[in-house]
Amino acid sequence: MIHPPPAPSPAPPAHGGTLRRELARKALHLSSAAIPVAYALGAPRGPLLLLLGSLVSVALVVEGARRVSPAARGWFLRVFGRLLRQHERGGLVGATWMLLAYTGAVWLTPAPVAIAATWAVAAGDASAALVGRAMADRAGRSPADGRKTWWGSAGCAGVSAAGAYALAGLSPVLALLVGLVAAGAERPAGPGDDNLRITLAVCALLMLARAFSA
Repeated sequence: MIHPPPAPSPAPPAHGGTLRRELARKALHLSSAAIPVAYALGAPRGPLLLLLGSLVSVALVVEGARRVSPAARGWFLRVFGRLLRQHERGGLVGATWMLLAYTGAVWLTPAPVAIAATWAVAAGDASAALVGRAMADRAGRSPADGRKTWWGSAGCAGVSAAGAYALAGLSPVLALLVGLVAAGAERPAGPGDDNLRITLAVCALLMLARAFSA
């Protein structure tokens, strides 16, 4: 007697793991919000720079090792490969750019500027990704990797503005401008890494505002 072949298992939804993957990718962003929060609560600039400099050194050593050592590259891809964007496989990963941007902001700009800029990267950029993915999943679709949504941009703007107002002590109008600038810098696919673009855009806005108000 010929038995019919078993029915194939239902394929997982195309968007099923998208939000979970994005949560894993943005875990470092969300944890790095401790930097602007600590700075806003009075953490001294010197120890913060020492911490950031140490983290940058470790990140650059790892980046160098995975380029010169096949064993290090294989280990890195086994551990982090599924979280990497395509361009991060051959270039610096987003976490390294983020640490470099934080270090530059804390080193080169006044505390309120650095707080607003690093918060926009830590919480604003993470909100853009998570809100965008959540809304895409809810609509039953999964955007291609790197595609931005207006829901995500709104999340980035709102969270960045809230932090600029509550943590950096900026005026409501200036905090709103920070949110809009952060969302505008986060939305394009390029050029460069969005962690660096957001930091530069927010720092430029606030340094110009300080110059004109002096």
